[in-house]
Amino acid sequence: MQTVLLTLAVIGLTMGAMAVGVIFTRRPLKGSCGGTGEACACSRAQRMRCSTLSRDADD
Repeated sequence: MQTVLLTLAVIGLTMGAMAVGVIFTRRPLKGSCGGTGEACACSRAQRMRCSTLSRDADD
């Protein structure tokens, strides 16, 4: 039982530390570029446009 409680405490502290990091950096959470391994449905021009829009939003 102690092992389960210790594990939950460690996971909780880790999640709390990550949340504090997100709050202090003030950056929005982003998904990874990975995923299902399927090819991207966007054209190269659409990806460049999205990348430009996301950079403008960060400023």
